[in-house]
Amino acid sequence: MEENNQPLIDPQKYPNFWEQMQGFKDFLKTVGQDVAEGNGFLVSEEKAQERMNICTECPQFDQNHKRCYLCGCFMEAKIKFKSSTCPAAKW
Repeated sequence: MEENNQPLIDPQKYPNFWEQMQGFKDFLKTVGQDVAEGNGFLVSEEKAQERMNICTECPQFDQNHKRCYLCGCFMEAKIKFKSSTCPAAKW
């Protein structure tokens, strides 16, 4: 907590906990399918950087915490997976 007793992250700016867990469950299922089918599941470093560049320019991106306000994901991790998608359909 900050000195003014305000939370460091405003939970009202992100989807609620259960919505985030549903998204994470769906993500894990898709990654698991990619692995089971023998497909690669990570994008190249160049593609990941391209995605992150798009995110950092988006008004839905929390610059301080590197999270998306729409899905609640930690973008430095999400951008690396082939099956990940942008909730604003920007990548």
